[in-house]
Amino acid sequence: MTRRFLMAALLTLPVFVMTGARAAPAPEAAPSGEVRLTQDQIKLIELATEPAQPGTISPELLLNGEVMPDQNRIVDILPRSAGIVRDVPRHLGDTVSTGDTLAVIESSTIAEAEANYLTARSKLALMQARAAREASLRAKRITSEQEYQVARQAAEQAAVELRAAERKLTLLGLDPAKAGEMPTGVSPRMPVRAPIDGTLIERRVNVGDQVSDSTPLFRLANLDHVWVIASVFARDIGKVALGQPASVIVEGYPERRFEGKVTWISDIVDQQTRTLKIRVELDNAEHMLRPGSFAGVTIRPHPANVLAIPVSAVQRQKDQAYVFVEAAPGVFRKRPVILGNRGRSRVEVVSGLQPGEKVVSQGAFTLRAELEKSSFASAE
Repeated sequence: MTRRFLMAALLTLPVFVMTGARAAPAPEAAPSGEVRLTQDQIKLIELATEPAQPGTISPELLLNGEVMPDQNRIVDILPRSAGIVRDVPRHLGDTVSTGDTLAVIESSTIAEAEANYLTARSKLALMQARAAREASLRAKRITSEQEYQVARQAAEQAAVELRAAERKLTLLGLDPAKAGEMPTGVSPRMPVRAPIDGTLIERRVNVGDQVSDSTPLFRLANLDHVWVIASVFARDIGKVALGQPASVIVEGYPERRFEGKVTWISDIVDQQTRTLKIRVELDNAEHMLRPGSFAGVTIRPHPANVLAIPVSAVQRQKDQAYVFVEAAPGVFRKRPVILGNRGRSRVEVVSGLQPGEKVVSQGAFTLRAELEKSSFASAE
């Protein structure tokens, strides 16, 4: 016979009050809202009580959110010059390291920049040689001071032009020291390299595409750190503050809690949903949190010292919460209460109880069933 069947059978029997060794029938009807049990019945249904007492409540706010890349760790990768895409060795979803080649672009801009650099280098060598010769002639008083100064200024100007040409090659991702090494007849090509470690979350280019220096080729995100953007209803805004601890659960790992903190709260309430956005930042070194995943977010406000009882003690009738208070040994009375913040196992009592009053913490549902049965019998 199951325990539930025993309790059901118990509650259909007359209630007796034990006096010494003999049992006497209890009164035919208990006052409204009151249940009376013998000690044997209390033991059989394993009823337990617990006093209402001051305690710490850490109310939890449950929110829905979405995993997103850390926006401070996302890079849109553009080519350094216009050209034609000749190779794309990396694909969507690939993990890359800083300096890895993502694409190769054939560009006439590279040839022009390299030619300008080689011309500027030759010109500088010529101007420096001329300035040195003029300095020697001036020392022998064969040439004038003015001719020497003109040659020196020309050498300085050539040096400026060479630095500009060298900078242009560097901006294109090329090594000036290797200028001129490309065989004649080979089209100049420029690699597009990853500027950071990360994952390719977007690829917008294919071999043969004509691109300009403003064409986005890839979007690269470092997913070692992610955000969860969650929505808070306007009525709960006061329960959220910067720095509050938060835990996140995602569908793929329901038993795993990822711990983080609230680092941003929007100042704008969405007029359609009456919610505002908050951001929780999380470490993601294992890459278990994937952008685009739905997430359950639990915010834990700072704990408060209040009068508290076990959550299991609370019963509800429509919108009214109530508990069973032990008025005397074996006598339990229904008492309406007003509740406040709720934690995982305890709930705040705003009014309806005094410190020290004992409430039924285990077996309250059985008392409720007996009370409802008695009310139904009285109505008949």
